[in-house]
Amino acid sequence: MQTATALAEIYTSEAGAVYQCDRQNRLLLSYGGALTVMKLDAFLRLKRTVDSISLHEMAASTSRSADLEIVTVCGCERCFILDLPQLLAFKELLDGAKFMLSLNSVLHECLQTAVA
Repeated sequence: MQTATALAEIYTSEAGAVYQCDRQNRLLLSYGGALTVMKLDAFLRLKRTVDSISLHEMAASTSRSADLEIVTVCGCERCFILDLPQLLAFKELLDGAKFMLSLNSVLHECLQTAVA
């Protein structure tokens, strides 16, 4: 993926990447060969939705419909249809990006406290 200088890489995994655009105040999720632009609150809703899916139940179920999960949230124009391995990779990508966003916030707070 080509990134402009305005994009900051938040987190990258084998499944995709999450970038931050400071100019538009948006997060860009690169997953499955497509780029999805969303606000931070939509990203957090997407992460909560993915976190609420029971991977254990999905793996243990013998039902045909348990193989796929449809994930969509308000504020995100994309619908994700994921099987269990894709869902695991997607969850890891979102977890890593959320962790890096939290770490960045903590570092900024520490630096501002140290300067003040």
